[in-house]
Amino acid sequence: MVSVIQKRRQKKNSATQRSKERTEREDKSQKTIAEDPTNVERKVQRKQIVKFVKNTLEKGPQGLRTEFAGMKRFNDFEKMKAFKGAQEMGKNRYKDVGCLDNNRVKLNNPPWSHDYIHANYVGTPTNPKRFICTQAPMDKTCADFWYMCLQEKVETIFMLCNLTEKGAKKCCEYFPCKDKDTLNFEESGQKITVKFESSKTVEFQRKSDAKVTETIFCVEGPGGSSQKTTHYHWIDWPDRGVPTADMAILDLLSKARASKAPIVVHCSAGIGRTGSVVMIEYIMDQLISGQQIEESDKILQKIREQRNNSIQTDQQYLFVHQVIMNYFMEKKLFDSDVKMAHLAFTEKYLKSVH
Repeated sequence: MVSVIQKRRQKKNSATQRSKERTEREDKSQKTIAEDPTNVERKVQRKQIVKFVKNTLEKGPQGLRTEFAGMKRFNDFEKMKAFKGAQEMGKNRYKDVGCLDNNRVKLNNPPWSHDYIHANYVGTPTNPKRFICTQAPMDKTCADFWYMCLQEKVETIFMLCNLTEKGAKKCCEYFPCKDKDTLNFEESGQKITVKFESSKTVEFQRKSDAKVTETIFCVEGPGGSSQKTTHYHWIDWPDRGVPTADMAILDLLSKARASKAPIVVHCSAGIGRTGSVVMIEYIMDQLISGQQIEESDKILQKIREQRNNSIQTDQQYLFVHQVIMNYFMEKKLFDSDVKMAHLAFTEKYLKSVH
């Protein structure tokens, strides 16, 4: 009797196990389709990019240069009253590079002695505070800069300039190095300490000419506040120029994307090289979130409404387009006709920027 019961149980368990395995196989199959929808993804991406690619190829580098020239840069100082007021304090690097009032970063006062820093929040379609675009720190603003990073819990900084370029001072020495591993800054009795932790040269996923140093700092400030920050220093991006349009900038943006805090970006003025990075991420944000990519001039206009006069030269405007087009090419999102058109576009681009 016991033997019969045991056999029945074994039979039942065996049937249950087979059913469970079948369900798992079905689940696994569905999961594979969900996790690796290569063909579906590509179709969706092609649909998203087709208009952008068509417009870019039709305009060509010369058409994009003409388009950029039509978007004149200017300062409306009625929209920059805090900037004007900060001139006397010596907190602005350049008199002709304004800082908009509508979305400027305000330092908490108190504990800070004032609320002004030449910095603006700049959003992408899915993140209204994806970036803080700012000028390079000055001797008088280093403490302000690091306090802002503490206040905003900044985990990533992109530095796109060098301390001096072509014999001119572009940025003060605002961060420590291995040989001088701690720097102290002070503003009206408030102290900020920045400690060097580690540094290395960035090794990019794909071959790149870019020279970028990645350094980890620990920042400590008022009230025991502290923040660990990763600092990426792009050493060879020329002032008012462009680096090679490879995937280096997209690799760096990919590293920073996981952070929920704003990404701080600065060059010297915080508008040219800085604006180029922001526009690339704006386009990538639309692509990743499944949105149609907007017209280029409309994107730049939206960025400039947040950070005045972003992107200074037509070369930088072309660079943004070339990087994005090269990305699409690498992802095999072009058919043979578009590949040929892209090669022709690239030849003209290289002549335009060299």
